[in-house]
Amino acid sequence: MAMITEQAPAKLNLTLDIGKKRPDGYHNLVSVMQSVSLCDTVTMETGKGTGIAVSTNWETLPGDESNLAYRAAEVFFRETGTVCQGLSITLTKQIPMGAGLGGGSSDAAAVLRGLRKLYCPDMPLSRLQRMAIGIGSDVPFCVRGDTALVRGKGEEMIRLPKLPLCWFVICKPDFSLSTAEMYRRIDQQPRGERSDTSGLTKALEYQDMREISERLFNGFEQILPPESPIFGIKKRLLELGARGACMTGSGSAVFGLFTEEKEAEKACEAMKTGNLQVFLAESV
Repeated sequence: MAMITEQAPAKLNLTLDIGKKRPDGYHNLVSVMQSVSLCDTVTMETGKGTGIAVSTNWETLPGDESNLAYRAAEVFFRETGTVCQGLSITLTKQIPMGAGLGGGSSDAAAVLRGLRKLYCPDMPLSRLQRMAIGIGSDVPFCVRGDTALVRGKGEEMIRLPKLPLCWFVICKPDFSLSTAEMYRRIDQQPRGERSDTSGLTKALEYQDMREISERLFNGFEQILPPESPIFGIKKRLLELGARGACMTGSGSAVFGLFTEEKEAEKACEAMKTGNLQVFLAESV
C-alpha cells in the first residue's frame, strides 16, 4: 500500500477566444490560462479494495465513471499498462462546481501526476499531457499549470513568463451556466470582438501589470444578456479597486485582479453577500 497527496489548483482564463466547432465536437480555443492558489486536495491510496473508488466531501459530486478523476485513473492504467490493484481517490473540494474554474479538470490532472509518482516516476510530464487530451480540454494545462498560452482543444500549449505576484477575488454567484448551452449559443451567432492575446503575452514578457489587467477578456461574455448579474459583479469588483475583471471559462465565476494584497482582502470582504461564494487567491 502507498499513499500520495496532490494539490489541484483552480485555473483562470485571462483571455478566452472561442473558434468554430471542429469535426471531433470540440471547439478551437485560444486562451491564456493561469493557476491560482484556490485548490482542491486529491489523496490517492493504492492496494485498497478492487478497482477504482472515488469519494468526495460533496454529496452532489458523483464518484463513478462520470467523475474526471475516475476517468483519469482509467486512462493512466490503460495507457501505461499498469495493473490497478485497488485505488482509492479522495477529493477534498474547495473549488466550486459549475464555475469555469476547472476544478474537475485539475482533480483529474492531480490524479495523473500522483499516479506517475507512484508507478512511473521517470515518465516525462509531456506524456501525461498527451494522456490528458482525451479527458477534457483543460486537463493538459492543469497537469503542469502556471501560466500558458493554450490553443486548439487544449493540446497545443506554450509556457509563458510567470504572471507577477497578484491577488484575485473570485466570486461564484448562486447559479451556474451550462457549458454545453454556452457553446451552443456562441455557435448560433457571428463571432464578435476578439481578445488581444498577443498583447497580453507581450505584457507578461515585460511583467507589466497595467497592460495585463487591461487585456482580460472572455468571448463568452458577448452572448450574455446585458442584465446578466455577471456584469454587475464585474462592475462592483472594479469599483472596489480591481485593475481588471472578467468571467472565467464558460462561467459563472468572475474574478477581479488586484496588485495589492490588502486592497484585495478588503474587496473580498465587501463582496461577501448572501448570493455569492467569494474566495481570495493569489497567482502561483
